[in-house]
Amino acid sequence: MPPTTIISYGEAPKVHNYGSRCRLAPISHPFSSSEVDDIPPVNAQYFYLSSVPIDDPFSTTTVAATTDPKSARNSLRPFSPGDNNELEKAWLSLASDAYRQNHTNARQNRPPSPELAKANSEKLRSIVRHLAVQHAEKHAREGPSREKIQPFTESLPEPESATLLCCPDLPVDVGVALRTSFCAIARRRQQELNREMVAQAVMSEMNTLHTDSTASVTERHAPSNSIPPSQSQIDSVVRSGQSDERPNSRPSSATPPSQVPTNNVSNDRSASISVPAKSSFVDDGISGRPFVRVGTPETPTVSPPPSLPRTATFQPSKLAEEIKNDKSGPSRPPSAEDPLPSPKPVEAPKVVSREVTVGVSRLHEVSLPALQMKPIYWSPVNDIAAVLRATWFYRDDMRPIDPTVANQLEAGYRELKPHTETWNDELRCAVEVGPLGEEKVSHPLWPIIPKRSSKKVDDLMEPAISSNPFCAARCFRGEAAAEGSLIPTPNEDNTSPLPTHKKFEQYHVIYKDETTAYLLKPSLKPSAYYGRRPVAKIMKGLTVGVPVVRGFDYDAWMRKHEKKQDQQNQQYISLTGNSQETTGRDTCSACKADEERAQVTDLVLVVHGIGQKLAERVENYHFTHAINAFRRAMNVELRSDAVKGVLRPGQNGIMVLPVNWRQNLSFEDGGPMKEEDKEHYTPGGFTLKDIEPKTIPAVRSMISDVMFDIPFYMSHHKPKMVAAMVSEANRVYRLWCRNNPGFAEKGKVHLIGHSLGSVMCVEVLSRQPTIAPELQLLTSPLLKHFEFDTKNLFLLGSPAAFFLLLERGALLPRRGRRKPGADLSDINAKDVVGDAGRFGCIAVDNIYNVMAREDAVAYLLNGTLDPMYAASLKTAYVPSTSLSFLQSMGNAMKSIVPGTTASVPVGSGTAAVPRPPTMRLPSQLELEVHDFTREEVAEKKAFLLNDNGQIDYFLRSGGGPLELQYLNMLSAHTAYWVNHDLIRMLCMEIGRNPGKANTLPSMRAMKAAKRVLPSTSMNRI
Repeated sequence: MPPTTIISYGEAPKVHNYGSRCRLAPISHPFSSSEVDDIPPVNAQYFYLSSVPIDDPFSTTTVAATTDPKSARNSLRPFSPGDNNELEKAWLSLASDAYRQNHTNARQNRPPSPELAKANSEKLRSIVRHLAVQHAEKHAREGPSREKIQPFTESLPEPESATLLCCPDLPVDVGVALRTSFCAIARRRQQELNREMVAQAVMSEMNTLHTDSTASVTERHAPSNSIPPSQSQIDSVVRSGQSDERPNSRPSSATPPSQVPTNNVSNDRSASISVPAKSSFVDDGISGRPFVRVGTPETPTVSPPPSLPRTATFQPSKLAEEIKNDKSGPSRPPSAEDPLPSPKPVEAPKVVSREVTVGVSRLHEVSLPALQMKPIYWSPVNDIAAVLRATWFYRDDMRPIDPTVANQLEAGYRELKPHTETWNDELRCAVEVGPLGEEKVSHPLWPIIPKRSSKKVDDLMEPAISSNPFCAARCFRGEAAAEGSLIPTPNEDNTSPLPTHKKFEQYHVIYKDETTAYLLKPSLKPSAYYGRRPVAKIMKGLTVGVPVVRGFDYDAWMRKHEKKQDQQNQQYISLTGNSQETTGRDTCSACKADEERAQVTDLVLVVHGIGQKLAERVENYHFTHAINAFRRAMNVELRSDAVKGVLRPGQNGIMVLPVNWRQNLSFEDGGPMKEEDKEHYTPGGFTLKDIEPKTIPAVRSMISDVMFDIPFYMSHHKPKMVAAMVSEANRVYRLWCRNNPGFAEKGKVHLIGHSLGSVMCVEVLSRQPTIAPELQLLTSPLLKHFEFDTKNLFLLGSPAAFFLLLERGALLPRRGRRKPGADLSDINAKDVVGDAGRFGCIAVDNIYNVMAREDAVAYLLNGTLDPMYAASLKTAYVPSTSLSFLQSMGNAMKSIVPGTTASVPVGSGTAAVPRPPTMRLPSQLELEVHDFTREEVAEKKAFLLNDNGQIDYFLRSGGGPLELQYLNMLSAHTAYWVNHDLIRMLCMEIGRNPGKANTLPSMRAMKAAKRVLPSTSMNRI
């Protein structure tokens, strides 16, 4: 059993009770005993391929995919028992009697029943209709495809009637739709599910569609007695597939010409075109995806080669002409001859799937039955992991057996039924008889192919239990092992089920009991000729061959693979069973404590700055990787004693998530023209590619990817950039609230803006409502402002002050914002606060402007509040977490010299308050000149904007006599995410109690002390 004790510091340990509401309760299988032939259900375990455990809160939670099989197997990690139970429940819920019946009929080469054939036909029609509408709208919106693809006519019943496919994406989309809707063996055996035939049906359906100027698809006007070609084509295929006992055979009846247009196809097969990933023969001088409006004269028309069919192809130029006519022609009432569009919403075919959230931080989800794990809150950056559902394991180390081998073991298990007493009697009899008897109970792992057989080899070798993920989930009842793949096989439907390499190909299996079996190579299997008797040894308890077990043992895995556990996990194991604190059979106190501990109280959204366009080509620069490491550092720091001492009661963790606003934004890179771009589009207008010289392309590309975000932001693209950032932040926040119920009411949201991202945060928060409206998950996300209230805003390496100077703005607190500890008279004072809409008047409780001394991009914000007040403050530094070498040597000397004390690190927040320096009193002239009213107003503004009374904080550099500022300048702007001082400051300021009374002494503003002059006044006396 897995560790079942949950420990909270200062509380008695809580134990799982395995009740009906416990996450670790045994799974009750939804199938009756008659359906599974009284065979015990298998205790399956799910694994994921990653070098980093997602159940470790101090990991980077970056799941890196790997292509090396050896390294992949070494990085297999099991899901936690709770997550494994949720995955298994979702997996078992996917099983369907219709899929199982279809699979059985296809495997036995029998046509489906009439009811099943009707259901398949309806599902196929839905797929064809959906793909036809999808591609028609795509080509009407983006323009005609520059490539026409010739289908693989060898797999078509009527090769001469084949039509060109509209684009390279169509075969891929058809393959994905079929793969997610029908099992693998049905696609191979039933001709109506052939990918090429479905693609032809999609092309025929597209010819019946009419696309208007808004790229919305409706039906073309047709006579009432006509039948849509795609429907008739599908029906004919379905009928032909049912009329023959062998669906792979070609139908005898030809398709009528009225239904499928006939074309003359060249007999030269060498002219066939493969499916390229990108056009290589069309160069428009921009990027291969020009901003060309559909129907304009600039739209090129690519004619197919003479060897390819021409007449019955789907031609987007017809759609373009219709759009052009719709726009240019005068409006007039429709006549009887005009097509009457009848808008008809087309829904995507319903595909049953499950998404299960996993991991201790709940940042990833597993898609079933695809068996893929991907991040929830950010777009995958090479971090989609394949998931393995294992049923059989190696006994010695609990490593999972390959799914194809495991399914062969399970098939033999179900055939021989070693869990019954009858099998035990057979084993005893075999031992008594001798080698001849043992040969009878030795089962070949892989079926033996007969030398002479009337059946095809593929039919004989079709495995009894499929390892295809979609088939294993839907066509079986939990007995099938499967493994997901990161990249689908392009020709999956046409491949033979025969594996190219079979593991343990010549091995035999001896099942000992209901859980244990032994894989025996040919030299170990029973033999009367050689007198080998392995069964007798196995019955005596000896190990022969490779021992395998059915079902997973979590304790055995932990003992073998998790030897180096942290202290808390050791306490989990040592205190198991010491307490039985339960409040009833239905309520599990350990699960309840686990849920309470997982309720994060503070969400931090991090907005990146410039340079993320470069990350599309250089993955190491991707912002997500930096934030994953930054999240780990925050988690580690939250466990330090210095941080724990200042956290507020009830503070329960900080979650850091990236806001990747740049990834879906395009300015001059080409691509599909969006609706908002059409108004500003000028035929013949130039783009960046038109004015960029061809010299030093690497340098120019780097500059454009990194630096051009700034001029784009200062141009007419600024609203688009801000809207993209707001949309992405709201999307992440909505997902978080949907997955964490109650956070919108109880949680706190904080923003971190880096570089240009900080300027965008100030821009949005300047127009943010003083009180954020209540979140409505059922409505569409907002694009004008954030859908959450921002408590703390941290600006890192920010040029926001420079933009305030350009826009003639000023940093002001927001009127009516009731921050904790604020004076009610100050939050409404006319000369202290401002209103929403004024640039710099931000709706936050606290703002921090953190910068490195060598960061040339960062500017001070105290001066935008009041220059005189900023000049009166001491330069503030982020408290340091460690002492430099010179400081440590100085402390050592001070500890020796009497009357001196060593300095205390200010990072702990408990540094001793320094003695006030000796200062002279101001003269009468200074008292008369000093503007106390202005200073008082500035102080009120400063404390409303930050509880500490100031905004700017410098990070301490490495220090020392060998420090070179100009060398540090090169990395200062990008080194914030690894700065330990900043990480500790963020944890303390986010986690502490709000209000001026709860600030840390080392963070408070201090007035600059005037130099004490020599005692000249005494000399005058």
